[in-house]
Amino acid sequence: MTSNLSPAQIRLALWDTISRDLTLPAQSKIILLVIANLTEPRSFKARIPISLIVVHGGLQESDVSRLLPTLEANRWVEKMLVPSSSGSPPVTLYNLTPPLIRTALRRAGNC
Repeated sequence: MTSNLSPAQIRLALWDTISRDLTLPAQSKIILLVIANLTEPRSFKARIPISLIVVHGGLQESDVSRLLPTLEANRWVEKMLVPSSSGSPPVTLYNLTPPLIRTALRRAGNC
């Protein structure tokens, strides 16, 4: 997936698609908007843990933990497990899904 939009235009396209086009509860949209805001415009990955979603979204960790599986099941977010070097459990990181990103870029007239 490539884009000739600026990083700000990519974020704006993501925000616009999430806020206007997705019919989701407000807390779910906040989660997606936080991930969109932290998405790297070249790789289209955010790789953010729940703790950053909580801090940047102003949500309770219990609410974020409850909503993420639904967003994942509906293919709005994807998770990746990163092994821990200290033998503790792997860290779960979240990204927007490629289909959601493609939709946003297409609506911005880029794909």
